[in-house]
Formats: sequence, structure tokens, C-alpha cells
Amino acid sequence: SSILEIHLATLFSSVELSYTIPDGAMTNDWKWVLRSSPATRPITRYLPMETASASNGEMQPRIFSGTRAMLSVSGGDGGLIDSDSTQADFGTGFALSTNIFGKNQVQVGGTVGEAIGSAPGAIALAAIYTRSDMGGFGEAPEVTLTMTQLGGMGPQLPGTGTIGNTGFGSGTSVRAMSISMYEVADPLSGVHLEYGMTGESVDYLQHTARISPFARLTLDLGSPGEVIAAYSDGGRPDELSAHQQYQAAAETGTLDNDLIDTVNTLARLSQLSNHNGHLELQRTESYELGYRKTVRLRTYAVSAFYEDVSNGRLNVAGGLQALNPGDLLSDGISTTSTYNIGNYQRSGYIASVNQKLTDTIDLALAYGRMGGFTPSGASPGNWDTPGKFLDEGNHNVAAANLQVRMPVSGTRLSASYGWVDSGVVIPRHVFTTQNTYVAPGLNIDLRQPLPSFFGMPGHLELTANLRNLLSQGYLPFNTGDSRPLLIVQTPRAIRGGLNFIF
Repeated sequence: SSILEIHLATLFSSVELSYTIPDGAMTNDWKWVLRSSPATRPITRYLPMETASASNGEMQPRIFSGTRAMLSVSGGDGGLIDSDSTQADFGTGFALSTNIFGKNQVQVGGTVGEAIGSAPGAIALAAIYTRSDMGGFGEAPEVTLTMTQLGGMGPQLPGTGTIGNTGFGSGTSVRAMSISMYEVADPLSGVHLEYGMTGESVDYLQHTARISPFARLTLDLGSPGEVIAAYSDGGRPDELSAHQQYQAAAETGTLDNDLIDTVNTLARLSQLSNHNGHLELQRTESYELGYRKTVRLRTYAVSAFYEDVSNGRLNVAGGLQALNPGDLLSDGISTTSTYNIGNYQRSGYIASVNQKLTDTIDLALAYGRMGGFTPSGASPGNWDTPGKFLDEGNHNVAAANLQVRMPVSGTRLSASYGWVDSGVVIPRHVFTTQNTYVAPGLNIDLRQPLPSFFGMPGHLELTANLRNLLSQGYLPFNTGDSRPLLIVQTPRAIRGGLNFIF
């Protein structure tokens, strides 16, 4: 402390001023004075954290990310009709998948097949666009665009396996284009809605088009299970089937290649047939209801359907003289031709159980009844009318499917065996309320990864697809000719390929 003393008693007064020297340390009183002073108070404000994109331009999303590509070479012994796909006997293809600005998934692919004679080859292009952020009612729609050119298809000459000169023969091709929109929404808790529409246009001499809406509603009831209802009108609901398989692969952990969607899209073949010499597209109005419940590693499912088919199709081979040539469609190389059987209605059901035996082995069993065709007692002279030689009725079907994934070698094997009543042909129905399809005969799909050579990036993959390996489901009809007419449930087809994935 400082002391000031003043003495004024005499003329010569004295003034004395004394003070203490600070010891170098500030007292607590002075500290609080400085802290409370507005001039020296520190500024402390809470500000939101700056985003990486605002502080550093290099942290913005890259234009392209997650890019994957595949080049493939494949071949087989079946034509377009035998394989029911756009894949020719020998061809090459590519597929590319990338993400643009982190939100836009784009997949592009194409195939080029060997030409038949002087006709143009089989060419297909496809593009799939998906945006990841949310839309107004649900997620932004997925858009799929496909363009296909098929050469060498056309009406079949009576009693032969060749194409007429007025048909789809030399220099003439079938051109098809389709665009699909697929969208999802979750309007309520436990309610999942999938819906969309596909537009198809096919040109050859005349123009044929169709619009095919589809929808699927899933009600999640919790522990009781799920109830699924599906509707489609027109073509096959390929988008519903593709997303159903994608979801099943994601649940089982078998989803390892995002290029498979593009490959499957490229393989789609329009449901073409001839009716009185005019190109037609099969139209199917389908109603389906299903139930599914998962208990630990086992999934139970049951589905029932009703469908009304216009311009239905069957595969035929052998002696075709008794059939109207205007209702036959051939590609000039397949062992079978497509025959238009007109209109029919049918219903059916199927029940299945899927057991996950181990982390790498799944086993599924299925049984059901559905509409099919058997030989009628009509004489061959009346067979020129579509479907006159066929009787409709419900028949038994069963199937067993085994899926194996080998972790060390990376081998993926899918083997199935489908059984139907003897002497019966059952048209294909693709269930959209469960992952079960009864494919007649023995069917094997194999994928075997291989290491790359010479230090190249990526890896190689061998593929094999064997359909109806035992040639079952060939239904003979006696036409009085030296060769019987055969109604073919599923043509035997063997196909293999080599993929380079990087």
C-alpha cells in the first residue's frame, strides 16, 4: 500500500510520500478488475463448425467415384429363342458402373452378337440411372433405357425350319426400345410401396407398342411376418424381379457385383410372337398375393396368383406342318420356334421354405399347383387355330434349389431341379412376392473368379449357364407325319463366358 503524509503546523512544513514496491505478482483484486473490464474481456462466441467443402475446395465430392467396369466374351449353342435372351451364339459385351457427384448412380452396358447370314447382328444397349437423395413422395425414380436390334427373326416357312423371304430374313432386323421408371415410397410405418411403368416399342414392317404398369405393396407386421401384394399389366415386371433378387442378395450377403443389374437388363428379350403374320407382344394381367415369415435362419413363404394372358407363347419343334405358319416365329438358328397359342387364363399357388444351412450354403424347397396344358383329342386338321390342340388344367410342380459360396476359391454355384406332372407343359410365371421359380429340369449357374495375369488390375471370372441340362419337358404330339410335333417346356441351352472385371 502507498502512504501520503502532510504536516502544516509550521512554515516549513514537510510533505512525505512513500509507497511499496510491487513484488512482481498481480493480486487477485487486480485480476478480477481486468477480467470484468469490457476493454480487456476475451471474446468467446459459439459458432457452427465449418464444413470441409467450405474450408477446403479439395474435399468436395469427386465427379466420378466407385467406378467399376466389365468386359465379357460369351458363347453358346442356343439361338435367341432357345435362350430367351438377346445373347447371340457368340458375342462380346461391356458394362460400366459409376457414381457422379456422390448422388447419381449410372450404369451403362452393351452387347454385340454374331450376325445370322446376311442379317444384322444382335445388338443391345442399356442405361440405368438412380439418384440417392429423397424425393417428394419417396426416393427419386430409377430410370432404365434399353435399345435392341435383332437380325434374322421372322415367320417360318410351312413345314421347314427356315425363315421366309418375306419375313425377318436377310438385311431385315427387329428394333425395340423400352424405358422403365421404378420408384419406392414408405407412406406409413411398416408400409413399403414399389411402383412404376414400362413403355415398349417394337418395329418391323408395322409398329407395335405397349405400356406396362406394375406395383408391389409390402406390409411389415413385425413378428407375424410380411404380407405382399403385387400387380402388373402388360410385359414382365422385370424391375420388381430385379429389386427382389437384389434385396435377397443383400440379406444373404451374396451381393458382390453391382454390374449384374446391367447384364440382366441387356439379356431381356421382348415377348415377341406372330399372329396371322403380324408381329405381336404378349400381354399378361397378373394379380399376386403372398405371405412371408422368417424364423432365425429359415424363411417360409406362400404365394397365389391369377393371370389373364393375350397372345400367349409356347416353344415348338419337330414336325410343324399341322400348325398355322402365320403363328410361328423363328430366328433361323434355334432348335425351337415360338408359337402363338392365343388367349388363356390360369391361376396357381406355390409354397416354399428356405433354410440357411451355413454361412455359405442355402437350400430351398417348393411345391405348388398351377395352370398348364396337355394334349387334346382334336384332330391335326383343326390345329391351325391357336391352342386348338391343347387342354388347360391345374397340375403339380415342385422344385429344389441349392446355393453354395466357397470362401477360399470364391466359387459361386446355384443348382436347381424343377419337376412337373408328366405330359404337361406349364408356361413360365415369375413370382414377385417370393424368390422362387420352378424351372423344369436340371439348371446350373457357375461363377469362378480367376487371378489376373501379368499384374493387370482387376480379375477374371469364368461363367457357365446350363439350362434344362437333361432335356426334360419335351411333350410329343402325333401329327401323322414322320416327325412328331414337340411342345418344349424349356429348350436345352448351354452357355459359357469369360469376364474381365476391374
